[in-house]
Amino acid sequence: MSDFHSAHEKEPVTKPIEKPAPLGGARIFLFCLSLLVMVLITAWPHFLGSTPDTMDHNAAMVLMMGMSCGFVYGIGFTPKLRIWRWLFSGWSAIGLMLIGVLMRLT
Repeated sequence: MSDFHSAHEKEPVTKPIEKPAPLGGARIFLFCLSLLVMVLITAWPHFLGSTPDTMDHNAAMVLMMGMSCGFVYGIGFTPKLRIWRWLFSGWSAIGLMLIGVLMRLT
């Protein structure tokens, strides 16, 4: 019983408060870019192809992955695990959206 109390007493009484990520210019830009991609795909789906035969599903998938990463990064959410932080970073969002557009245009 004394081991429990001694281990419990070593924990800090107050836990540090996590501050939300600041909404800088890059976050606002990527959020707006993600909104633009969302509106582009919703309002003008022919951007991805005019018929089912010419539809580029791979470009749509990559573009929507980038859009999703841009929304997560844009609202200020920062995951704790390194792999998720890397995936939902601004660089991966802009890279995926750029690759998706390039896949469609070429």
